[in-house]
Amino acid sequence: MEQKLDDNPRQRLLIPKVKEYVELKGMDWAIAALVHGSIGYHTYRSAKNLLESVLKGRNWVCERTMFCFEGNAAKEALHDFKCFEYLERNDPEYVRRLVKIIKNTEGLNTVEAWTFSCMYPAKIL
Repeated sequence: MEQKLDDNPRQRLLIPKVKEYVELKGMDWAIAALVHGSIGYHTYRSAKNLLESVLKGRNWVCERTMFCFEGNAAKEALHDFKCFEYLERNDPEYVRRLVKIIKNTEGLNTVEAWTFSCMYPAKIL
């Protein structure tokens, strides 16, 4: 479900920060951060939809966004980016592998993508 982010001034302030991370780290890194941060709740496709919506000034809402981030997708993305950045500082090779593995799920069909997401918390990399 989408709604305008710019209806709320606090939410609107977060959009440039999300854009800055995506420009600095890349879309695949940002998507991997959301998949990892959600412990597999997001698939590659759903994380990409969330980010694209936020970058357009729209709010992409799912259960995780509503209940963990007060319905603010930009806040969700920034939270996951900061956690992923911390992980990257401590183990950059691990994060590179995660980004590569998650990027490889881009072409999966819906059933395969959700299967990957359900298995993500038990990943061994």
